[in-house]
Amino acid sequence: MSENLRYFTKAVYGMDAVVRRVDEGRWDEASPCEGWSARDVVAHQVGVLRGLAETVRTGTMARPMEPEERSDPLALWASGRDEVLEALDRPGRLQQHGRFWFGEMTVDELIAVVQWDPLTHAWDVATATGQPAHLDPELAQRSFDTISAMRPSLAKRELVAPDPVDVGDDADIVSRYLALVGRDPTV
Repeated sequence: MSENLRYFTKAVYGMDAVVRRVDEGRWDEASPCEGWSARDVVAHQVGVLRGLAETVRTGTMARPMEPEERSDPLALWASGRDEVLEALDRPGRLQQHGRFWFGEMTVDELIAVVQWDPLTHAWDVATATGQPAHLDPELAQRSFDTISAMRPSLAKRELVAPDPVDVGDDADIVSRYLALVGRDPTV
């Protein structure tokens, strides 16, 4: 297992821990993602994971595939989680090279970038449903380093907020990471 796969898996299971703790009656609570409920955030994240799984299986870029059926977010999440982890758990998959979502790279390099998505959306779902996210500082640092370099292009593609939130240089790395992608960690 590569270091990138370990961290990506850790981010997916961080999201898993949040999703599993959601109280059944809170799925339709508003998330920090404007216009999205906690249910919508999970559906989006499943779409990203399914698109990634298809990319990994075929070796060619596949778009995120957001599911229309969202009545059971926990089951939906479990299927997306399992699908991407199964796709990655095949010999040679990490070494595949192609033009993927963020340019020419290997699948191993791609998942090093994509880890920011479940990390961020774990916080979104936790915030929407009134629970602590418990984001891993090491994952936050890795994502901060990766996203800092890519932020202008991500903002242009509307994958992060146009501007980071100001939290100050003395904030912890989780807060600085969330601020970088446009989340206000003080909410």
